[in-house]
Amino acid sequence: MPQSSSLTPTMVALAAPAAAAVILTALRPRLRPDVRGSRRLLLVVGLTIAAQVLHFVEELRTELYVAFPTTFGFPAAQLSVFVWANTTALVVWAAALIAVRQGIVLALLPLWFLGFCALLNLVLHPYLALTTGGYYPGVVTAPLVGVLGIMTIRELARVTANDRENPGVTDHRASVARSRLPDNDRSSR
Repeated sequence: MPQSSSLTPTMVALAAPAAAAVILTALRPRLRPDVRGSRRLLLVVGLTIAAQVLHFVEELRTELYVAFPTTFGFPAAQLSVFVWANTTALVVWAAALIAVRQGIVLALLPLWFLGFCALLNLVLHPYLALTTGGYYPGVVTAPLVGVLGIMTIRELARVTANDRENPGVTDHRASVARSRLPDNDRSSR
């Protein structure tokens, strides 16, 4: 019989935010022209990342890496894996925020993931506290992270567009393709 993995509950929990991030990145592939100078995007997503740091510290100090898997009957996760995964996510989210402000559409994927993970925290940590009958690691900072996650999702929706919305919005896929055309072909467009 194969040994069960301590990461199974985490992978199951993160599947929905990952799927939502992929879907929204595909459905909203264009950035509004003002994204480069958007202080609101920088503030909202930056605060969400900062709140996620606080949340990670709470989870680390209260040993979520032990509590979460064992709640579902799995062995505790290794501390090093927990620290590595959270630190990597924080770095990727910060880099993605910088990249989106530079107009890199693919960088939306980790930011959508951040927003939906934060929203998941808003629901999952209090639920686990209620079902276990007391404090659950991460429950104190989960509401802050969750509210900022909602704000992040709304802000990403504001700075992106789908193919049917606002014809004036820059479609970076098309602009890259046009930039590769010879000058005489561009003038005919």
